[in-house]
Amino acid sequence: MTWIDKALESCSSQVVINDSKTPSGRAHVGSLRGVLIHDALARVARERGLDATFMYGCDDMDAVDEIPHGTGEQFVEHLGKPLWAAPAPEGLRGDSMAEAYFGEFTGKWFDAADSQVDDTPGPFDTLGVEAEFYRMSDVYLSGRLDGVIDTFLRAAADARQIYLRLSGAERSDDWLPFQPICERCGRIGTTYASDYDGKTVAYECRPDLVTWAEGCGHRGRISPFGGNGKLPWKLEWAAKWKLFGVSVEGAGKDHMAASGSHEVSSALARQVLRCPVPVAVPYEFFTLGGAKMSSSRGIGMTSSDLVEMLPPELLRYLVLRTQPRRSINFDLDVPSLTKAFVEYERLWRSAADGNASEKPQQDFLVSQAQSRGSALTAPTIDTRFDVVLSVTQQPHMDLFGYANSRHGELSEADADWLARKERTAREFTRVRPDLADKFRLLDFTEAAEQRSKLDERQRDFLERFAQRLNELPAWEARDIQDTVFDSARDVGIDPSTDAPVVFEALYKVIFGSETGPRAGSLLEFLGKHETLTRLG
Repeated sequence: MTWIDKALESCSSQVVINDSKTPSGRAHVGSLRGVLIHDALARVARERGLDATFMYGCDDMDAVDEIPHGTGEQFVEHLGKPLWAAPAPEGLRGDSMAEAYFGEFTGKWFDAADSQVDDTPGPFDTLGVEAEFYRMSDVYLSGRLDGVIDTFLRAAADARQIYLRLSGAERSDDWLPFQPICERCGRIGTTYASDYDGKTVAYECRPDLVTWAEGCGHRGRISPFGGNGKLPWKLEWAAKWKLFGVSVEGAGKDHMAASGSHEVSSALARQVLRCPVPVAVPYEFFTLGGAKMSSSRGIGMTSSDLVEMLPPELLRYLVLRTQPRRSINFDLDVPSLTKAFVEYERLWRSAADGNASEKPQQDFLVSQAQSRGSALTAPTIDTRFDVVLSVTQQPHMDLFGYANSRHGELSEADADWLARKERTAREFTRVRPDLADKFRLLDFTEAAEQRSKLDERQRDFLERFAQRLNELPAWEARDIQDTVFDSARDVGIDPSTDAPVVFEALYKVIFGSETGPRAGSLLEFLGKHETLTRLG
């Protein structure tokens, strides 16, 4: 039984899956894991005939608690305000900070006039994520949470006791679980509510309530209903479960820890709201190169950049092949990308042939960018990504011309997949020129210069290698790879102990570096004439 099977095991015919995002900065790649986990759950549920809805929320009532990376000190005056009330950073589309960052991440834009969604294609569309979007500012403004707010305010003592018992957080006896928007300065992160009379709460906008924003000192009374404020987020989480009837919802491991946010919200749901707690799907972090990322601090590659770089099927596969409770650390380098393409192509062919077992078959299903209809025909050629990366950096080389000369006229499926690899290679070269440059083929003058720096054994190897290649009856990767080792033995080099000497010589005259793609695959793709010219 897979993790998806376990999560859906207890679900009825109608399944509501929920997730949300606080749009406080440009979304890093780690933000994609929760989205794709929830979308995979919804997709499998639909495949099984269940009425599944994936809801994705914009938590735009949350306070601006940090200056977004790259925006400058002009955002200081907006610290403490709801995200919907802060302006969009310069250069980004949207009427507010929330709109700008949420739209960039999802590709979904809310029209300020009527809260409808603009369906301009974006990252979620590219990845095939099917979700119904909502904004918490709209939910509060509509009054849909007014009854829940009243329940929590009347049960404030119970909420205080749950906080203390589960997380050790002590609240004053007059504390109410509500954050009004200050009528004078517009801040929500600096207000303290007390004294609920059934219609209004008393509040103070305190200068020293938090360290990251300063309240204006205003005191007053305000109705807690109709969008005049929000619930603290642990109560808001439970409120969403009740309002939307959520069946399944995952969250990062930091929220799911003992005495953590999820445990507190679960107790609030059961004891105060008297509603069921959704099936929990805890998940670990998704990092690139082991670096922990932060949206508001601008740390880590943005999700939009990664979606732009990788084929959506490959990105979904990289995220969803791993159990949610296990961390994902992907090195965005040439060997890792080459290996990822090879593994995905192998899975694709196995699933297409009907030879995949249950988990690989499900992995393939949820990796598809489209949840309905037949998948593209599996590619029959396996041009390695590192080879594509090398060829695309040569102005005089035609990738598709080379592929056609090696394999005959490419099928539609092969041409489409090769085009996706080419796009990835060009994006990788743009984003990581430091790594891509190591796979740039030298011109012949540079190759001759590198050859002159090799020792006598290495030059003898290259000469013998060229002779043997010229005599090959068939120009195929496996035969070329075998010829590397045979040529080494011919000149007295033992490849079992001195293989680095051989491959260093080969890669030096091709790339000017000591490493490169698998030799047989690269030279097969370059062709006999190009290879022999370079070796000479």
